[in-house]
Amino acid sequence: MERVRQRGAYGISYDCDVLVIGGGIVGLSTAYAITRAAPGTRVTVLEKEPGPARHQTGRNSGVIHSGIYYRPGSLKARYAVRGAAEMVKFCAEYGIAHAVTGKLIVATERDELPRLHALVQRGRENGIPVRELGAAQIAEYEPEVRGLAAIHVGTTGICDFVGVAGQLAHASGAEIRYGAEVVRIDRRPALGVAVRLGDGGVVRARVLVNCAGLHCDEIARLAGDEPGVRIVPFRGEYYSLARPELVNGLVYPVPDPAFPFLGVHLTRGIDEGVHIGPNAVPALAREG
Repeated sequence: MERVRQRGAYGISYDCDVLVIGGGIVGLSTAYAITRAAPGTRVTVLEKEPGPARHQTGRNSGVIHSGIYYRPGSLKARYAVRGAAEMVKFCAEYGIAHAVTGKLIVATERDELPRLHALVQRGRENGIPVRELGAAQIAEYEPEVRGLAAIHVGTTGICDFVGVAGQLAHASGAEIRYGAEVVRIDRRPALGVAVRLGDGGVVRARVLVNCAGLHCDEIARLAGDEPGVRIVPFRGEYYSLARPELVNGLVYPVPDPAFPFLGVHLTRGIDEGVHIGPNAVPALAREG
């Protein structure tokens, strides 16, 4: 596609109006949202890999989360509930593999029961369909699962997030430049940004949006900002269940407040395989 530069104030020639760094689901969703909200806006996405969704977007459990864990009224809760519905709608519109499976959150110890009940309250306050189950009722959803009690969350689902990312890239109408690693950023008030790439090329834009995932702090510093946070990378590892027919859908434990994770769970993916995990292992590098 031929790129047309527009000249702005001070005689600066811009390659695009908005430059997004990062071709994962956040960057591509940003490009998609901008072109929908402001038709005619010229958006370019820079991604250092040869294609979209090569890191976290394409390496997760593939779950569309309901928002049941988040404090009612919080941005997380509102965005998760709304986002889950919009993700299902997007997948249906573009024929992307997905399913609204629901999930079980299962208590196996008595001290988990109060936390399970608290999740019921949170879910209902967030407008999420939640059904409380006694021990005997768990088998209605998962015959091979045992527990003291459980809840069924109706709006949880699964999808192909790599397929979602690819469709966002296409539907956005943005220029997506793969193999475009950012090595330097020159940002000046009222003048916009000039971004130098690893191949020596330069892209000029009025506005820059940083969606660089595990490298977002590095991009922020290149742009002259100090994010004030430190990224400590962790890696999650999964096992594949040898007998996937034992699990119908998604099965989660009651979260332990001592850990910032949802715990090891069973996830049936769109490929009909079942994964068990993840753990959380400190990674020695952000990639690899």
